[in-house]
Amino acid sequence: MSAPATPRRGQPLGLVGRALAASAPARGTGGRRLAVALVAAAVLAGLAVVAIRNEQIRLRYALTAAMQQERDLVQERRALTARVLALRDPDRLARLARERGFVRPARVRELAGNASR
Repeated sequence: MSAPATPRRGQPLGLVGRALAASAPARGTGGRRLAVALVAAAVLAGLAVVAIRNEQIRLRYALTAAMQQERDLVQERRALTARVLALRDPDRLARLARERGFVRPARVRELAGNASR
């Protein structure tokens, strides 16, 4: 007797005369692709969160440094303002003038300016 035209269930099939690509449907390739895509998306999302967090920390350090620099500059401005006020003090200027031999003039002459020039 010859081999049956259709194989019986439970019996192993021979490879001769069988189109394997047509008979065996691709199992799980869609599911695997979806899983790989989801894992890749999760990894990319995680990397984006880490990058944003690192940028946030860097900006906080930069802000702290800028605030410290502003405090230093404000303190320096206050010190310079105090120094200018001390240098412009009229009593100090009068004492320096006396030490250098300056005296008040006995009389002041006003010269008429020539506005036509």
